[in-house]
Amino acid sequence: MKKFNLEIRYPHHLSEHDAEQFGQMDGIDVLIKFDGIKWRQQQIRQLQTDGANASFTVTDQTSKQSLRLTLNGYSKTNQLEFKIESDIQVIHHQKDLFGLITRKTKDYIAFKQLSLTTVRMDLLDFLEGRIEVLEKNYKNISKKSFKSVS
Repeated sequence: MKKFNLEIRYPHHLSEHDAEQFGQMDGIDVLIKFDGIKWRQQQIRQLQTDGANASFTVTDQTSKQSLRLTLNGYSKTNQLEFKIESDIQVIHHQKDLFGLITRKTKDYIAFKQLSLTTVRMDLLDFLEGRIEVLEKNYKNISKKSFKSVS
């Protein structure tokens, strides 16, 4: 069974060393910790502490890949909003010079403006080792944003 390290930073944690750290956790324990956080309350605390972030960082002890979920305290809607940052590398094939040349570019999986439900599903995919699902979602979003720019 996979084991994970977990680091939780609340808005009142002023330095990196203040974060709560947990090691040797199963995926289900990580998910229980995530579900146990009162995210709406953390959003209010973020606003009170003027920009301090609440974040939830999970690191796979075997692959050393990590996923950081950060709550956006300044969401434009009334709903909770998250962003995901990771060190999971994705290779894109990009056509240049009128489509004649294809080159590979490296990027890292990252998402913005995610709902609580979506970020939980992405966390579950990571915990269960379904990195290919995260890669597919990232590539689909990247294609859409590239088309809207063109």
